[in-house]
Amino acid sequence: MGLAFLLALSPALFAQTLSPVQDAYVFPGNPNLFGSAVNISVGSNQSFGLIQFDLSVLPSGTTASQIQKALLTVYVNKVNTAGTINVFAANGAWTEASVSGFNAPAPGAAVATNIPVSLAGQFITVDATSAVQFWLNSPGSNAGFLIAANGSANIQLDTKESTNTSHAAKLSIILTNTGTAGATGA
Repeated sequence: MGLAFLLALSPALFAQTLSPVQDAYVFPGNPNLFGSAVNISVGSNQSFGLIQFDLSVLPSGTTASQIQKALLTVYVNKVNTAGTINVFAANGAWTEASVSGFNAPAPGAAVATNIPVSLAGQFITVDATSAVQFWLNSPGSNAGFLIAANGSANIQLDTKESTNTSHAAKLSIILTNTGTAGATGA
């Protein structure tokens, strides 16, 4: 269901699109840092991606129950080997400047699994509502998303530093009734 369609259904909905505050990828056991890379490598040598959004930019006092829908969208800029990917909540803090294959978080709760990826130049959108609601209910638990390949899948996603296609990930959040009710009409 498109964002425009949902907004047309109810004037009480409010949408906000967030850009990532940090993104990176890691190769397990590799000390190199890839926080400033223009791509997120997923699947090559078991690499996985990390993307985090700052939920504090939502209207003050936003609660989990006000999250109508949260959609994570990533852009696939290269497919080396088609297959499927999984999106998890990252289970542990990390920073773009220092995350490596030695200190990366583990996968936490599954957000979406077995997402097919076969073509470059496409956007992939998954429902991340439960993860965002959990993060709002448990302040400090937001370590972002971890994206991992299944089997031999090997793809690349745009980062916020991407200069070729410049399609950084985004988190679209649709809130219900974020303001106080106005006076009753005639």
